[in-house]
Amino acid sequence: MKCSICGKEFGDGINCQNCGVDRVTGLANYSGHGTSDYQGAKTSHYDSSYNSSPKTMVCHACGEIIPSNSEYCPYCSKELYVKCPKCGNTYSSQFPACNQCGTNRQHYLKEQKINQKRHHKEQERQKAQRNKERNFYNLLIIGLAAIIIGFFLITIAAKKGVLWLGVLITSPILVGGLYFIIGAFRGDPYEKEMNKNN
Repeated sequence: MKCSICGKEFGDGINCQNCGVDRVTGLANYSGHGTSDYQGAKTSHYDSSYNSSPKTMVCHACGEIIPSNSEYCPYCSKELYVKCPKCGNTYSSQFPACNQCGTNRQHYLKEQKINQKRHHKEQERQKAQRNKERNFYNLLIIGLAAIIIGFFLITIAAKKGVLWLGVLITSPILVGGLYFIIGAFRGDPYEKEMNKNN
């Protein structure tokens, strides 16, 4: 088998033993997406001296001759074609970037994963903020209501001449109301835990 670039014996490796060109280019019989013509169509390129047929191609990973309709190499199990995650174009997996839009699939997927994590963190932050606001108003309303009820009971007790009894009864209510109001302004424990973890 002669290399189509240097004209010398190609050898059994993936690259030409003389000029170092890859097997796909040197033997010119690879049919697949994203090869030297970059047209994205499965066309058959083969050298008659290689005794090959249009129904075969060379695996770019292991250099074995395989059927041209293969999606995976039956020898090394390499996935031969990949789909661009951005534009949807199918091209040879030997290339890191899409030959239609130029997107590097690994970098693109990595960025997508980072964006998903950021989105998840933002959702958690918004959820914590909503919980904080809801708890603040709930505690504030309960505390104010307890204090109002307490003073109302004290007023009634004072009018009936049993102020000491009214104070004694309403003291827990007033203390509870103050506790709820203080708790409202101290903040949501869940929010503090989120900030600590971040």
